[in-house]
Amino acid sequence: MVDLFLGRSLVCNNRDRVEYDTEREVILRLQNRILLLFFGSADCQRCQEFVPTLKDIFKRLTDEFYVERSVQLVLLYISLDQSEEQLESLLKELPKKCLFLTHDDPYRRELESMFEVEEVPRVVVLRPDCSVLSPNAVSEISSLGTDCFHNWQESAELIDRNFMLNEEFDDKKMRSVTDPIRRLKYKVKKKKRRRRWGWGGGGAGEDEGEEDENEEEEEERGEKEG
Repeated sequence: MVDLFLGRSLVCNNRDRVEYDTEREVILRLQNRILLLFFGSADCQRCQEFVPTLKDIFKRLTDEFYVERSVQLVLLYISLDQSEEQLESLLKELPKKCLFLTHDDPYRRELESMFEVEEVPRVVVLRPDCSVLSPNAVSEISSLGTDCFHNWQESAELIDRNFMLNEEFDDKKMRSVTDPIRRLKYKVKKKKRRRRWGWGGGGAGEDEGEEDENEEEEEERGEKEG
């Protein structure tokens, strides 16, 4: 999927209209994600009726107000509008995290031809490897809502980012998920601390815990002999 948009400029539908046009930026935005190519037009009544549903589902899957962590999903609007004013009117109804191609970008028509778009609205669902997961998911999105993503996720074989441990379980606290088990199975003895001496050169006695350590060694020898 990344290869499909390398060398292209993807614009974010936010206030600043941030552009992602370098190879690194495009890869960061699209890699290991399911991509929804939404073909539509402002002068299409069915598109106007479908957009609120698409927006609501996309927000429920990606907005941290609804979910703990955004799913691996990207929405890219491919405008088939006849004017930039029409494009802008529909962008106002789409999510702020949505990406789009500018009106003067000829690649819009190339994608229209590539995916054989004959009517709108049309949502082409792509796997991360650019293969088509669904040629038109409009009815699926309308009927299943957010559940449709889980179906796509299984079919796309995404590398789930959520399997990673939370940042609070860093190396200092837990080196791996099996660390507690390993600590119980392979008991690590405490190192004996050196005998401390008093100012007069006399011994200050054995260090605390040393007597317990000797008792553990005797118990282990007794178990082996038994």
